[in-house]
Amino acid sequence: MTSQKSFTRNPLNESNKLVIVGNGFDLAHGLRTSYKNFLDWYFCKAFLEFCKKGSYSDSLIEIKNKYTGTTSIFNQEPKTFEEVINLIKSTEYQSIKYKSNFLERLLDSIKANKWVDIEHYYFRLLKSNFSNINLKEKKEVVHQLNKEFDILIEHLSKYIETINQAIINIPKLNINNSNSNLRNVFDAYNKGLEVKFLNFNYTDTLYTKYLVYENDIIHIHGRVSDINQNPIIFGYGDESDPTYQNIEDSGENIYLEHLKSFGYFRTDNYHKLLTYIDSAPFTAYIVGHSCGLSDRVLLNEIFEHPNCEKMEVTISKK
Repeated sequence: MTSQKSFTRNPLNESNKLVIVGNGFDLAHGLRTSYKNFLDWYFCKAFLEFCKKGSYSDSLIEIKNKYTGTTSIFNQEPKTFEEVINLIKSTEYQSIKYKSNFLERLLDSIKANKWVDIEHYYFRLLKSNFSNINLKEKKEVVHQLNKEFDILIEHLSKYIETINQAIINIPKLNINNSNSNLRNVFDAYNKGLEVKFLNFNYTDTLYTKYLVYENDIIHIHGRVSDINQNPIIFGYGDESDPTYQNIEDSGENIYLEHLKSFGYFRTDNYHKLLTYIDSAPFTAYIVGHSCGLSDRVLLNEIFEHPNCEKMEVTISKK
């Protein structure tokens, strides 16, 4: 699968195709790749270890049993972080302690809004700390926020590894559905026409299920299965936010540790993207990407490029 694929120009001089793949693509396959799914997995894994050993502790949470050395037995295995917390609180001799203020606030946000965008929420807290001129120790607070964010990234990487293991057993989407432009994209790709997949996901769904050649996938945010050569980029990418310019002008690099634009220069993925969109006119196909604030600058660069002839949103069904 690592071999190069030869391309031919369409006889009708059809434009190149750039397929922008977001998390909705994985979700449409039934993969549990939402941030809520990740946090559920993290808490359930911690809880199961607590039940086996009588305690659990890492850099984010601590679950304790008042009676040292005893284990806990429950009639059912929890599936969500809410169930975990309720089970822990169901007996007076168990307790959970949050070592991470960031994680605790994420959970509160999910409870209030039924969902959370971890990257966007991180940026909100970062801006809040930067703008709080009365906070004398704001750098220490931001340092701790970044540390907790890094730990979450480590856990997220481990979670995506479990998702990659599950991909082999999931069915493909029904790309032959008449409502789906995805069929036309893969038809063009299989005919050898110019198609690149800009993958915002960390998973290997395109590679594993659709046999897309590695050199035709730009893993712009990194890839868990190749984390040494293509490390995860997780953070914020909305440099158009008014506060961002003030952050950059401040010269305080601690606020820029998780700026996506800096992460793009760690690999040649961004260069590959620019080379492709600079090379010829193209149509952008949006597949399961919300086009949210956390990727605003990069997406604007694509959509406002003079070679971008049009954009199409694909509709896919199982």
